[in-house]
Amino acid sequence: MKKKTLLTLLGGICLVLILAALPLTAACAPEVPAAPIELKMSHFMSEKHPMHAKLMAPFAEEVAMATEGRVKITIYSGGALGKPPDQYDSAVTGITDIAFGLHGYTPGKFPLTSVVELPNMVTSASSGSKVVWELYEKFPEIVAEHPGVKVLTIWTHDTGQIMTTKKPIRTMDDLKGMTIRAPTASHVAMVEAWGATAVQFPISELYDSLAKGVVDGCVVPYSAVKSFNLADVVKYITVGDFYVATFFLVMNADSWDKLSSKDQKIIEGLIGSRMSETGGTAYDGGAKVGLTTAQEAGLDIYALPAGELTKWRQALAPLHQKWVADMEAKGLPGQKVYDEAVRLAETYK
Repeated sequence: MKKKTLLTLLGGICLVLILAALPLTAACAPEVPAAPIELKMSHFMSEKHPMHAKLMAPFAEEVAMATEGRVKITIYSGGALGKPPDQYDSAVTGITDIAFGLHGYTPGKFPLTSVVELPNMVTSASSGSKVVWELYEKFPEIVAEHPGVKVLTIWTHDTGQIMTTKKPIRTMDDLKGMTIRAPTASHVAMVEAWGATAVQFPISELYDSLAKGVVDGCVVPYSAVKSFNLADVVKYITVGDFYVATFFLVMNADSWDKLSSKDQKIIEGLIGSRMSETGGTAYDGGAKVGLTTAQEAGLDIYALPAGELTKWRQALAPLHQKWVADMEAKGLPGQKVYDEAVRLAETYK
């Protein structure tokens, strides 16, 4: 009996020791690293485009390095995850985690943001990028135009010129009877104010439309000459630095929320004004490359003289007043946003 009791006691002691050791063993076991969060980034351009090479690909590399591999971004270029006008909604719905696109490809969706696209508002991609980002930071109404996403940054391309295939443009009268492609609704109004017929479609369709004679020309920035091989299909460039268009890089809200607070903080340091400046600088650099490409291809480049340029700008002035009136009619702070955009544009001129 005593032997049985002793064995039972010893067995109990062993069990206690085993149970006590379990937490210690677990605590000492090597920690298994969590699987990285993998994100898809979508855009509709080639991988040779400056925005892929100088903004998106470096951003993906920075995120991977800064988060020590916890967040990885894979880029899907060439519209693999959506056509140009679908990019924003692709991010909202989760077709992609991160999307790049033009605000103006979805008319009416970003009314206040479009103030920067008004003709002659800014003088370069760098200045335009600063203006549009500061407007976004200042006006909650502009933030509200971007629902369902985490806005990573907003910026603009370099100033747009007129490029034609068959005849040079020296005066506004030269545009009469011509069909000109414009990127956004704001720029359709600009082209029509000059007396031409305007059509709107994404730049990914521009080369073929020019080559096939569907349009007689386009308004487009110098950077596009190189990025979209336009020197093959246009012969004449009329320089007036007429406009810019705005871009977004946005992230699906749920995808953002999946990141740890630590990694969110890290990524916050890589985006916003910092990334906006990167985009603007890259486009201004692209403008220089585009001009050089046009010169080397022997294109006819004509800068409108100051007196003639004034006439073009006077023809566009009513578009500014109309924009303010349209915004106010919608119950939006059009005048406040416009006045601040003008102030910022002068500051960064």
